[in-house]
Amino acid sequence: MTSVGILGAGHLIKHLMPTLIRSGHRFVLSTRSTDVVRDLQARFDLETCDDPQAIVDGVDIVILSVRPFQALDLCAGLRFRDGQTVLSLCAGLTLDALEPVLSPARAVRAMPVIAAEFGESPTLLWPDDDACRALLAPCGPVLAMRDEAEFEPASVIACYFGWVQHLIGEISDWSTEQGVPAPISRHLVAQMTRAAGTLVGERTDASVAQLVEQITPPRSMTGLGLDHLHERDAFGPWREAADHVLAAMKK
Repeated sequence: MTSVGILGAGHLIKHLMPTLIRSGHRFVLSTRSTDVVRDLQARFDLETCDDPQAIVDGVDIVILSVRPFQALDLCAGLRFRDGQTVLSLCAGLTLDALEPVLSPARAVRAMPVIAAEFGESPTLLWPDDDACRALLAPCGPVLAMRDEAEFEPASVIACYFGWVQHLIGEISDWSTEQGVPAPISRHLVAQMTRAAGTLVGERTDASVAQLVEQITPPRSMTGLGLDHLHERDAFGPWREAADHVLAAMKK
């Protein structure tokens, strides 16, 4: 049984833990985020500890899930050991920045989203690591990057996860305003979004543009709406938002 210590039990860990706990590993939570820790402790009877160094000393894998600007200072005050793995969930913190404060432990980066609670998080991983992959696998598909240059732009898609939720809310509200009951609107739009994602993910025999073309023949209602979105340059700002986030991460 692998022992896992978690430094920084906040919002992300709150949603990861219901799935991680199924692995059967031993987990120890820091008491830094007391409200979340109390809830998780009550629900899953987890161990807690208020001494970060004691947590590090007693586990095989350390999950680092604090705010990025706090991570280096926290880790600089701790002693890690050879053969230990530190799995960082801190967006924007590269291995070049992490490794000096984590040495001699092995540093690994991952980027899950809170849909892990339902086993639906695509999770980026760099470098590939068998123990971390096994730990994260119940949360959803684990996608190992070939290098860190790939990891950075790929991690922007974790922000896209939030943007799509906002879009779901906008179209759900519109549907409700047209007289569709709110619970049905929300479920319908959420499920339609999931259906689109499934189609794109499964139909790898065709490009996304080809898939769209198949459902937008001349005079189709889907095509009518899509033409309007293109005329208003509705998709350009999405690319710009991704560029903006990537630039911020690189800082």
